[in-house]
Amino acid sequence: MKILLLVFIIICPFVSAAQVDSTSSVIRTLRKLSVTESEKSIKKYNEEKTASRQRATLQYIQVFNQQAKIFLKRGIDTIAFNRFLADVKHSLTLVKDGILVNKGTNQTQRNLDVSSAILNELYARVSNRKQLLQNYSARITALSFQIDSLSSDPSLYAFPEDSAGAVKVIKRLYVTAVAVSPVDSALEKAAGIVEEQQLKTDLLLFDINSTREDMEIYSGHLSGQSFQQEFPFIWQDPIFSRPLSDILRFSVAKEMMLLRFYAEDHLLRIFFMLFLLAGAWYFLYSLKKQIQASSYSNTSTLVITHPVATALLITFSIFQFLFAAPPFIFSFILWVVSAISLGIIFKGYISAYWQRFWIIATLLFILAGIDNIILQASRPERYFMLAVSVGGSIFMATLLINKKRSELRERKILYFIVIFLLFEISASLLNILGRFNMAKAFMISGYVSLIMGIVFLWAIRLINEGLVLASGVYKQPSRQLFYLNFNRVGQKAPAIFYIILALGWVLIVARHFYHLRGYAASVNNFVTMEQSIGDYRYSIAGISIFIFVLLCSVFLSRLVSYFAAEHDIPNNTENTRKKFSPGSWLLVIRIFIITAGLILAFAAAGIPIDKFVIVLGALGVGVGLGLQGLVNNLVSGLIISFEKPVTVGDIIEFNGQFATVKSIGFRSSIAKSIDGANLIIPNGDLLSQQLTNWTMGNNFRRCHLMVGVAYATDINLARTLLLDLFKGDERILAYPAPGVFFKDFGDSAIEIELIYWIRDIKEYLPVRSELIMKISEAFKNAGITIPFPQQDVYIKKETGSRDDK
Repeated sequence: MKILLLVFIIICPFVSAAQVDSTSSVIRTLRKLSVTESEKSIKKYNEEKTASRQRATLQYIQVFNQQAKIFLKRGIDTIAFNRFLADVKHSLTLVKDGILVNKGTNQTQRNLDVSSAILNELYARVSNRKQLLQNYSARITALSFQIDSLSSDPSLYAFPEDSAGAVKVIKRLYVTAVAVSPVDSALEKAAGIVEEQQLKTDLLLFDINSTREDMEIYSGHLSGQSFQQEFPFIWQDPIFSRPLSDILRFSVAKEMMLLRFYAEDHLLRIFFMLFLLAGAWYFLYSLKKQIQASSYSNTSTLVITHPVATALLITFSIFQFLFAAPPFIFSFILWVVSAISLGIIFKGYISAYWQRFWIIATLLFILAGIDNIILQASRPERYFMLAVSVGGSIFMATLLINKKRSELRERKILYFIVIFLLFEISASLLNILGRFNMAKAFMISGYVSLIMGIVFLWAIRLINEGLVLASGVYKQPSRQLFYLNFNRVGQKAPAIFYIILALGWVLIVARHFYHLRGYAASVNNFVTMEQSIGDYRYSIAGISIFIFVLLCSVFLSRLVSYFAAEHDIPNNTENTRKKFSPGSWLLVIRIFIITAGLILAFAAAGIPIDKFVIVLGALGVGVGLGLQGLVNNLVSGLIISFEKPVTVGDIIEFNGQFATVKSIGFRSSIAKSIDGANLIIPNGDLLSQQLTNWTMGNNFRRCHLMVGVAYATDINLARTLLLDLFKGDERILAYPAPGVFFKDFGDSAIEIELIYWIRDIKEYLPVRSELIMKISEAFKNAGITIPFPQQDVYIKKETGSRDDK
């Protein structure tokens, strides 16, 4: 094309219009030349386009090749994976022991329960590894496909006609092939390894599922013969005998494996419970130090005698319900620690007789728990169970008929002893008659009901005692205890707390009756079954979840109000700086909690959001019709919380009354007057009416005091004495400086006005009272008279009056 343009540039100046007609041969030559050049240009363009695509394709191949290298370096550790599979196989073999291998005369519900829990955990873990393998395999396939698709691009195999260009292309292809070939081989090898691991994983999952199905069959069969004879009578010879040492070995191994699995899955909750334990200990330790440092006296300080033991008892007994469906060995550890802690607290507090009772009951409970860990029945275990049940029954029966009952600190313990006797007598009879599984359930349930019932009773008692001590010592919230207001919390645990513990006691006792699970499944199916009213579908479980979440949000909102709301401000003014008051934000926090709870309730119950919009619309109509006042107060409360014209703890003057703000609620605020009355003020009135906030910036107040001196007084001396009195009182501020001003000549005295600033408005009356006393004493010592109002009457006789005559 450049040559053609050059020809035109040279010829055109020398060719006229007439000459063009006579030189047609030249035109034809030029046309041929233009066609040739055009073909060359198109060919060159196509070659450049192909070369550009070729370079881009090779570059993409190198990019994906590099990604494949990095991915393969971070590949699956086959050694660790094979070790994991070996551990799972070993665990599965252990699970089968006593169920599919060495079955014995009959299955035990404890063995099936523990083994099923282990199998569920193994299945979940192997399934997670299988998912990792699938993701890894999918990534390998994607990389191989991308590299192969790019390698088969036709542009890679288009060579230019000139040999030099062709050689360059061949070199680039060679370099790329050298780089890609080992990675491609590595991808194929990795795909083969992953496929092999997937096959092993699938076979292992199949084995686990098969074992689970067998256990479900055994469990169903066992549930169907709850009260039927499973083993020979205790005086008859056993059908199957296995060494007790073997049974103990695999039982302990299964229990420890399940404990490890459960702890790993609930590690965060365990740390949270330990955090609560540390918080409980810190609270009790601080309370003990505070009582020792103060003059507060109370008849009972058992809760702070052993802070560590009390914290262990309260935390482990109450917060064990954080863990859903825990294995027996996990709960057993918490129960034993709680029982031992209660024994430490009892030391020196209860009589020696009942101290021995608790020690023996705890030891029997530990023996029963150890027996419950044994997973396969044997004749020695049946004798041991009978001894524990009969021995415990005899011991508790002697307590009921003993006259020492009057020394009991908690009379409700007798009820738990009666329940214990019913369980243990039933366990003994069932054991003798060969109903092993029911006998074991009754035996452990009896001891759990007794020990945990007593532990719960004393946990409530210690909590109440701690609240009494805290409300007596901590008169106002402090940062040390996170601004918790014990006056609002009260001196007794709420009634709902007793109900929750009672339900929890029933739950942990009934948990050992595995035969009830069939009934629980039927109830669960009924609760979760969807029903319909018109086009709307619902379930009892969904409605229950909705109500439960709402109640939780309301409860949490009420719980938040316990922090720093409605507390009395101490008359301590060593630090006049404005202190942080979390009560200022309580309203906003509570509204946020309830709003979030409402939204979560709709989401958790599966109610469509359009139903929520309908509810909001209905509320809007209600607001428009008759809730203007309520909404006005609610919005005013939000404005107060954000703008803070008034905060909790401020001293205000409202309608001529001085009061201290105690709390800012949804509709109204509460302020305590100086007379002790609680003023209920609507939030709208706090914003719409004139209000004086004496402590918005600080607690300073300007004060005035009038005093009079006799006309014969040395006023310079009086002024000096008054100024000296100001300097001697640290409650009177040096800046702004106090002033003494001679205001007026009165009828009987020179009037003096004293103007001074005090650091705290609450000290107004004490400072004024003491100042008047000091002025009176100083003036008396200086001989200065404070005159009182008086009038002199002079009677003047006129000369020459009739009386003179």
